[in-house]
This record gives sequence, structure tokens and C-alpha cells, in this order.
Amino acid sequence: MKLYLLLILTLLFPPFLVSQEFKYNTELHFFFDNAEFKRSSYAIDQTMAGVTLTQEIGWKFDGKHFIMGGVDAMKSLGGHEILNDIHLLAYYQLKDPNALFKVGAFHRHDLLDDYSNFFFQDSIDFYKHTMEGLYFLKGNEEQFVKLWLDWTGLQSMEERESFFVGASAYKEFGKMFFVDFQSYMFHYATTRPNPENLSVSDNALGQLSLGVKYANNQGLDNLKFSAGILAGYERDRRNMDDYRTPLGLVLRGEVDYKGFGTENLFYYGQNRMAFYEEYGNNLYWGNPFLRSNTYFQNKIYWKFLDTDRVHAQIAARTHVSEGKVFFEQMLTLSAHINNYEPKRIQRAPTFWERIFPRRGRALDGITM
Repeated sequence: MKLYLLLILTLLFPPFLVSQEFKYNTELHFFFDNAEFKRSSYAIDQTMAGVTLTQEIGWKFDGKHFIMGGVDAMKSLGGHEILNDIHLLAYYQLKDPNALFKVGAFHRHDLLDDYSNFFFQDSIDFYKHTMEGLYFLKGNEEQFVKLWLDWTGLQSMEERESFFVGASAYKEFGKMFFVDFQSYMFHYATTRPNPENLSVSDNALGQLSLGVKYANNQGLDNLKFSAGILAGYERDRRNMDDYRTPLGLVLRGEVDYKGFGTENLFYYGQNRMAFYEEYGNNLYWGNPFLRSNTYFQNKIYWKFLDTDRVHAQIAARTHVSEGKVFFEQMLTLSAHINNYEPKRIQRAPTFWERIFPRRGRALDGITM
């Protein structure tokens, strides 16, 4: 409590800032996910449900610089604990219409939304709310580059050192074609001191895709199809010759019409997560169904609330793997209140947009 009081006093009374503006942000995120995976050899049968409250306050100064701090607290539904997890937020941010730079401990919501759940399974979004490190985004909705570092484990006598280094990019060609790229390397080291039975492991993923997309102002918010290659590198350093380089084809199709939509992912290729039996989710943060060489995922959803402040979605997912069909039901809701309005990137309409008008949008993660 003394730490939080000191943080509040520091943010409320900055001694050296000029032309500053007081900023605040309150966010609530609710999730319910019933995964019926009992017959699966790869995924865990479970129900996840909880609510997260995030409160940030801080100062904007010199037009584009921010110093922010706050608390992110989570409560798992049905638990006896008052709070199941709490994290301190404290970061510097630089933001202009075409760039975003964060340093410190900050909320990860929307920052990595170009990554599919092949990279980060749903439970990461539910329970891992913060990034601790660096995040840089340069560009706009037509083209961008992201670079980021997330330190996930501080080396000690009980905990292993671990961190992510990631990069992604996106580029449109005309108004219908695009290429995108997502990647990360996860380093899972040892404790300190290092006992003989522990070794350093690495898990790297990279996906390069080509696609087509279309949208209009008659209710079709998104129509997209892409095909790409998912490459990986997995290594356990106790044996330098013990590594894997799996390759596979990824197909993706999305439709969003007046709040109703479907998202589809298909993987065909070599089995992944070779060291899962030993390290499990400590090393692999992606979809565990990728342990199979063929996997199909279909999601059907309805955004029954979609305003500037509140977003709510109910969804049903079907997973086809191991020659079996598995089902999942989801309900998510997020709401936020702050003293700033989203600023959308403005540009003149192109020739194709005059013929096929579409709804514009700001690049996710830019607004503040």
C-alpha cells in the first residue's frame, strides 16, 4: 500500500514538468471460456472465467510524451481469494499519429493483436495482461512494423529466466492485397545457481502470409483470405544436436458483416512442440493443437455490443484435430473510460475507395 501511495503522489505532483495534462484510464475486461477438450491428447479440458480491472493515471507533456502508472488486478470467478493476481503498471510512452513507443510495465491489450492464437493461446490474453520491457510500432493501417521485448521470468533460485523478443510487419499493395509477417523467439533459461538437471531451451516461430481483403460501408467490415508458411525452431541445449525445424501451411479466412462473423484457421505440416512433455506451457505459449500435423479451427461470433467504450462478443469455436471434433464457448466484454478520445488516422480517399468505399479505422494500439 505504501508503494501504491507513493506512485499516486508522484504522478499527481510532478515537480519538473511544464505544459502537462492529467490523464486517466479505467478498463474492465471480463472473460468466460468453456473448453470441452476432455477427449483430446493435446489440450486441457477446462473452464476459464474472470474479470480484470485496470486503473492508470499519469501526465501528458510536450504534446506527445506520457508518464503513466497504475494497477492491473484480476479476480478468477468462484475463487475464495479477494484477488488472484495484481501487477504494478509504470511506463513511459511516446506517441504521435504514426508511432508508438512504450518502456516499462504496461498493459498488453491490443498491442499484439496481429498475432493469431497459433502464437499465443487464449489463456495468455486472459491471464497475462502486462508486458514488461519495450514496445515500438511505426506506421499506419496500410503498413507498419512492430518490435517488442517482454521479460517474463526473473532469474532466481526458484524461477527460471525467460523472455520474448518479437517482430511483426504488414504492408498493403493497392486496396485488396497485403503481405504480413509475425515472429517471436522465446528464451527459457535456468535458475541461479544452475543445477545440473536444468538446461536452456528456445522456441522460435515465424509466419509469412500473402492475402486479399475487402470491406465497404454497407456493413461488410472485413472479408479476408490469406495463405502462408509457419516456420519454427525448437531446441533443448542439453544436447546441441537435439533441435527441430517444423514447417507447415497456414490458411486463414475471415468474414465480418454487421457484427456477425467467422474466423477460420487451418494448419497442415510437421508436428510442433517437440519438448512439450517436459516443459509444457512454460516453453510453449501457442495453441497446443499444433502438436498434431493437421488442425482446423472455426470460430463463429456475434458482437452484440460494439461502441467506442464497450465491446462484447459471444462466440462458439469448433476444433478438428486427432480425428475428433471439440467444442468451445466464449463470452468476452471490455469497457473503458478515459479523458481522451481516439484519434483516427486521416487521409484522402484513393481511386479504389471512391469506387468501393469502406469504413476507415485507426491502427489498433495507437490511440491515447
